[in-house]
Amino acid sequence: MLEDLLATLKQKKNFSILFVEDEAMIRKPMQNMMQRLCSEVVSTSDGIEALEIYQKRPFSVVITDLQMPNMNGAELIKNIRLINHDQIIIVITAYREGEEIKQAQQYGVDYIVAKPLSLSSFINVMKEVVAQID
Repeated sequence: MLEDLLATLKQKKNFSILFVEDEAMIRKPMQNMMQRLCSEVVSTSDGIEALEIYQKRPFSVVITDLQMPNMNGAELIKNIRLINHDQIIIVITAYREGEEIKQAQQYGVDYIVAKPLSLSSFINVMKEVVAQID
């Protein structure tokens, strides 16, 4: 399963990920895993910084947590949608319901992946994402 995804991503020369997660104990291992998928992974711990990075360059996919300081994931999604309505956005969250989930859905999140993150769930979502990108 992972090998298939890796082979597909090798064919996508410009595939890039913006990863936003405030918890370092989650961000660092996830970033390492994502760097195995593609060479261009930019990670940050803050929604405001993520938006600043996003405004400077495009990404194939944005992966964000919902609960973050300064700017939560739902607000980040809202702002990204104003810049690029077609951006593929994945939310990773421990919350199954609540206002932030509703807002993320309202603003147009493409995928929601539950924490604790299952590697197989994440790989399946990434396979769907890669299939969407020309």
